Amino acid sequence: MTVVKQNYGEKVLIEFEYFANHNSFELLAKYGTTHLVQGTASVVLAGVVAALKLINGNLANHTFLFLGAGEAGTGIAELIALEMSKQTKTPIEETRKNIWLVDSKVVEKKS
Repeated sequence: MTVVKQNYGEKVLIEFEYFANHNSFELLAKYGTTHLVQGTASVVLAGVVAALKLINGNLANHTFLFLGAGEAGTGIAELIALEMSKQTKTPIEETRKNIWLVDSKVVEKKS
């Protein structure tokens, strides 16, 4: 990370999503306070917030449904919940209730 900053400057933005999905959360947590880093979740959140500004809306007035509960979906859902919590000063446990994750693999119970 030091070499990246030396070569590209202090304001270089590093996208961790493509460093290997299973490492993304760990890398974002490790470097998030010392480097400009992002994952797909921050890009999605920025798009949602920008769209809401166009309609004078806010995150708390919406329910979010994700088809897929993999790393990308859960990361995006968690970041939306965190931002919603920050905006409304509501505990994150409450803001998570506005977010639904539906997994694509449904197991049918046979009677």
